[in-house]
Amino acid sequence: MRTHSWLKHGRRLLCVAPLLWFIACSSGGVTGVPSASAGSSGSGMSTSGAPTTAGVGGALVSNGGAPIVSMGAGAGGVSGAAGGSLAGAGGSAAGAGGSAAGAIGGGGGAANSCVGVTCGTGQTCSNGTCMCMSGSLCSDGCFDTQSDQNHCGSCTTKCAADGACVSGKCVNPTCNPDTQQRSGHITTYSLATSLVACHYPTNTLPQYYGAMNEYDWNGSGVCGACVEITNTQNQKKLTVQITDECPYKGNEQWCFQGSHHIDLNGAAYGALGANNNPATTWKYVACSTTGNLKYYFDTASQQYYLAVTPMNAQNLVAKMEVMTKDGYQALTHTAYNTYELKTGAGTGALTFRLTDIYNHVVTEAVNLSAGQVVQGNKQFAACP
Repeated sequence: MRTHSWLKHGRRLLCVAPLLWFIACSSGGVTGVPSASAGSSGSGMSTSGAPTTAGVGGALVSNGGAPIVSMGAGAGGVSGAAGGSLAGAGGSAAGAGGSAAGAIGGGGGAANSCVGVTCGTGQTCSNGTCMCMSGSLCSDGCFDTQSDQNHCGSCTTKCAADGACVSGKCVNPTCNPDTQQRSGHITTYSLATSLVACHYPTNTLPQYYGAMNEYDWNGSGVCGACVEITNTQNQKKLTVQITDECPYKGNEQWCFQGSHHIDLNGAAYGALGANNNPATTWKYVACSTTGNLKYYFDTASQQYYLAVTPMNAQNLVAKMEVMTKDGYQALTHTAYNTYELKTGAGTGALTFRLTDIYNHVVTEAVNLSAGQVVQGNKQFAACP
């Protein structure tokens, strides 16, 4: 037993509170006097005034606005001594799971609208409706309409079989083979450095390769391209890859502007049956490469600086991008054939998107490894 002393109209009244039921020291529910009540399933008992009952949960509201301590065990929970709250004038006391407005739903929670709802892969149920955890919801699943070839820009837009979806738009290849025959001469040379001008390690070069004259080299713009050379003396033909530059300075006799000169490694020069720097004709062709793309990361590459050179491409690379936190960002192609991002793209797996001169697009993740050639998993489609 505990005694409580309440002051009312200048008189101090002594009240005794039983263990289970609070009995108010009032004889008429006078405004401002707390009253005690006990309710069951939303209804309560009070010894004061004429309290009203409200809602499932045993919540009570006093006629006079006096706060009422509720002990009602409502359908939604227990209030009063077991979690009830004391509310001011016009307020209410609600048990765990109940509410002043009469919360509905045994156990205090709303019915689960996702019960019995089965969603597809990559989807989740919310309020009874299947939604995509990422991407857009289409009739056949969830897709990133910015990059999905069969849902490009919208659920119903499909790109060509050899095309790609780039930033929500279809990029479809157009193969325009080179038909221009250029006339020049060929010479032969030997390497003296560990890297050629196209920033390829010399131990990665193909069997037949050549150094393009400075003007057709176009600031490394033809690095990795393949040319079909015809020796006009004997009509022998050979396809070689351009991996190096023949600068004008020091080679004025051969590598002047308009010369269309190519300096070949010994194996290529011999395969053409060349003797005494013969005249030739040549044109650009697709490379007969085997395997997938490769990537050489410059030795200075790290988290805050990226310099990478794509290698072994079947078609000439026209653009290279890397995924950053802000989306794909174009890399700057330098005169020494690296693709750079001076702010870096982080470390670990980097996602590259490469586009060749025919609009074929390749997207793949490659681990950054400074000073190393890293094997890729994809290759450009061939042009007929």
